[in-house]
Amino acid sequence: MSDERILDKIKKSMALANSSDGNEVATALRQAQALMKKHGIGCDEVKLSNVETVKAKAGKSQNPPRYHQMLVQLISTAFAVKPIYHSGFDGADIEFIGFDSQPEIAAYCYEVLYRQLLNDRSFYQKTLSRFKHANKIRKADLFAESWVYGVSTKVVKFALTEEQSDILNKYIVKRGDDLTKVAERKHKAKREDGSAIYLGGQAGRNADLFRGTGQDKRAALTHS
Repeated sequence: MSDERILDKIKKSMALANSSDGNEVATALRQAQALMKKHGIGCDEVKLSNVETVKAKAGKSQNPPRYHQMLVQLISTAFAVKPIYHSGFDGADIEFIGFDSQPEIAAYCYEVLYRQLLNDRSFYQKTLSRFKHANKIRKADLFAESWVYGVSTKVVKFALTEEQSDILNKYIVKRGDDLTKVAERKHKAKREDGSAIYLGGQAGRNADLFRGTGQDKRAALTHS
């Protein structure tokens, strides 16, 4: 029997123990413990097997802009997942790591919001034709950062429990992921950037969180 099938049997026994009464609980727990002892499987291995991961495209830059990282952090907080940034010659992606369906929902909502963010940033940048290129980029990036802040006012945030966070950290360490903080492109706001920041916040607050999302994703993402 493969390790995956053994872990699956153990988890089914534990699930039965949590949903049953009386003697069934004791029987299910004994079955789970017997399997763990027989195959030399510890509690940590069982917990780690519950971790799910989903990847989403994150552009091509090895040094993503700050507004992108802000959005990733917002999504991670909203869905109680941990993000890992992967980059290579063929582009970059974000891997959301968590439990149950949370990583899948996080990745989906990230894609929906990131697409809107890029569209709004592009539209705003086109209004800056009289500015030099460097000033356009700075203003557009600050607009986008404020956009993320605007969206954050509409999103419910969930915290991982200490145990969940510990399990995810162990999972990441076990895989040997590179946890070096990614260098990000950021700008220091200037006095004349007030309009970009204000308009970005307004656009973010008007973002459509439900575009392309199902009812379950709506309930998880917002207060309503």
